[in-house]
Amino acid sequence: MAGKPRFEVYREGRRVGGQRSLSNAFLAGSATDGQWRWRLVGGNGEPMAHGESYPDKGSMLRTIDIIANLGGAEIREVDG
Repeated sequence: MAGKPRFEVYREGRRVGGQRSLSNAFLAGSATDGQWRWRLVGGNGEPMAHGESYPDKGSMLRTIDIIANLGGAEIREVDG
């Protein structure tokens, strides 16, 4: 049985608790190293959407709040 969709938040190149992730060592010195990101993961564990990088956690959390409350958002088809 699939679970509920969830937002996952993380700092680019870091583990939970702030330690540098060895698997992301190549990001050291990049423009987004240490910045905050989010991804929306479906109940089946597969990524559904992700966002840009944010310099601070508060800005990222405000964006997630806006997205989470878009239940009545208009959907438009536009030219590519």
